[in-house]
Amino acid sequence: MHELWIETEHGRVRGMAAGSGPLVLGLHGWSQRNGWHTWQSFIDPVGNAGFRVVSVDMPGWGASPLLQTGQITGERAVEVVLALIDALGAGTATLLGKSWGGGVALQVALDHPKRVEKLVLTAPAFRQTARLTEVRQPVLLAWARDDTVIPVRVAQEYESRLPHVELVTYEQGGHGAAENNADDFLPRVIDFLQREVQ
Repeated sequence: MHELWIETEHGRVRGMAAGSGPLVLGLHGWSQRNGWHTWQSFIDPVGNAGFRVVSVDMPGWGASPLLQTGQITGERAVEVVLALIDALGAGTATLLGKSWGGGVALQVALDHPKRVEKLVLTAPAFRQTARLTEVRQPVLLAWARDDTVIPVRVAQEYESRLPHVELVTYEQGGHGAAENNADDFLPRVIDFLQREVQ
């Protein structure tokens, strides 16, 4: 794993990267406790499995400077993700998204479906749940039953609406089901990424 500074039209974005191959881009949640380290335990193993993994501090988080226009919005976050994919020299990416980052990943997939191969999400924060039926990418979804931020009952709506979804639930893990259950979830992620898209 190594540090990477990505130059985009929205400024410099800090990431941590590993591996080579198809791009897998990690997005974190809204709290300032979040950052590239949200996906830290996934970076080297997924990189070793044949993918280029880059987990970022979105603008205004961690070491990445805030945009001149101020706090990042949903629409601007989508633009930043597309700019990151471009700057990393990839036409498409699989997006890893936790909470707010999961919502951003879903928005990118809906608005720019040809840019997103697959989605790996943990307790995504996404208000337009009626639009989940429009998501065409395969989705691997993790949720914890003790999540007090976005309750696990919300996962049932995702499972019923998303056309191509695999839901994995854990008894514990809070609002970080993926990272807090990485021993189990990481092999599932690698298997999911390595499958051919039907």
